[in-house]
Amino acid sequence: MNEVSETRIIVLHASLVKKRSKSITKNEAYKPRHALPETRFDHMPDVVIGKIMSYLHWLEREWLVLAIPSMARIINSPLAWENFENDRTYPIDVLHMYYSVIVTRELIVIQRYGRYFQSCSIWLHSLVGAEECGDSDCLLLKAITENCTNLKLLSIMHPPDVTLTDFKSISSYYMKHIKSLAAKRGESFRLCLSRLFYSSVNTIATGIVSYLLYLQENDLLRHISCLDFSHGLVFDAQCASYMFGLVNCENISILKCPIHSVNTTIVLSMAKKKLKQLYLVNDDHTQEAGFLEKMYLDWEKISKELARKKKKKRFLMVHYIFRNRAMSHEDLHPNPLLHSLIFDNLSSNISAKLLRRIADQYGSTLRILAFCSNYWEFLMHFADLGEINESFKYLGRNCVQLTAFLSCLSLPSSALVCLVMSSRSVSTVRVFKENVRLATADKPEGVFLLKMARALGLRKWDMVKKGANIFKIPNVDCRLLFATCFNEF
Repeated sequence: MNEVSETRIIVLHASLVKKRSKSITKNEAYKPRHALPETRFDHMPDVVIGKIMSYLHWLEREWLVLAIPSMARIINSPLAWENFENDRTYPIDVLHMYYSVIVTRELIVIQRYGRYFQSCSIWLHSLVGAEECGDSDCLLLKAITENCTNLKLLSIMHPPDVTLTDFKSISSYYMKHIKSLAAKRGESFRLCLSRLFYSSVNTIATGIVSYLLYLQENDLLRHISCLDFSHGLVFDAQCASYMFGLVNCENISILKCPIHSVNTTIVLSMAKKKLKQLYLVNDDHTQEAGFLEKMYLDWEKISKELARKKKKKRFLMVHYIFRNRAMSHEDLHPNPLLHSLIFDNLSSNISAKLLRRIADQYGSTLRILAFCSNYWEFLMHFADLGEINESFKYLGRNCVQLTAFLSCLSLPSSALVCLVMSSRSVSTVRVFKENVRLATADKPEGVFLLKMARALGLRKWDMVKKGANIFKIPNVDCRLLFATCFNEF
């Protein structure tokens, strides 16, 4: 999020201002014209400071107290710790900390501040090792159970290759502690279980179905509010027939799964309860199985049934993720509930017909459109370049709800200009700088950036540099839209 980087700048600036202001008092001859008052940051309301702290990495929250000791009153209160996440990308990639050091520090933070956590997101990068192993992820769940006395939501991001056998072999500190936590926190406690079986050797039957039965045996199904699973590396063509057990998860509000593991009955039953967000992955296994969406999912029926029951326009948001497969415009079927459309590492190009089909089929509801490619760029690219400007104009005019456009693919700057100038709703455009070919009318680069900023209604707009995280959309949790077994967002 841009808010995170901006918050870090605010915090560092405030620290520097305080140090600078002290030096000014020692030398009154030096009085800068625009010096900020020394106590401006300290005199902000505690609630506001706590909100700022919530955007910082947990390491930076501790550093802030070292820079400004008076902030200790905030960090030792619930204001700074409404949510805790052990995001390890920052300490490993930026600070180059050792894994064992990070785990030890995480345990200290949970023990020290865990009583303030309302929600907690834990990345389990490894489920190997004994509970006595002091530098293993296996101790995190134990620490949360013992210290997080006010926890309402626990989110667990699992290793993508974990199997059901692995879960049962570590039940003494996996299921035992989750079950204990749920018993302590009562009926209102919620579980978010993500990245299950992404690259394991389990099928739908031996993986997620057996896992749900395992949770049911431990009386945890009623606590699940988010479930994110895949079929792993081995595919079972009959998986839809196994998945009726999903309807027993009566409190699920977010579900991400292969599209061929649900049908009209399952979706309708879950949506009539609490399901609000449905992420459907349509991949190479879907294609190989010959799955026909129009035969198994009647979106018109679902939409009409829910409209009668809930009397709301946006009662269920559906997100399509087409991944690791070839496709054409004929693979897109009508869906009045569609909110997001993601094309991820396709083995075919993006034709003008496909772009127009997107606008025709989903123009009235589509809000997020993304084209992602990490390793098949020579296969997945925008074709029909002679028509691309007109195709993007068509998208802009007809996708009346579209707010965000992301692309990792090479495309001309003129197409982006056509999209944003034709649209009345697009406010976020994220593309890699190296992949944008500047048209003659958009040179030098500053001219293009200015055009885009004005069309988007922004003071400033810029492209994303290669290596930076392009998958950021304001007010959207992009993990479920873009995460695969090869990356973590």
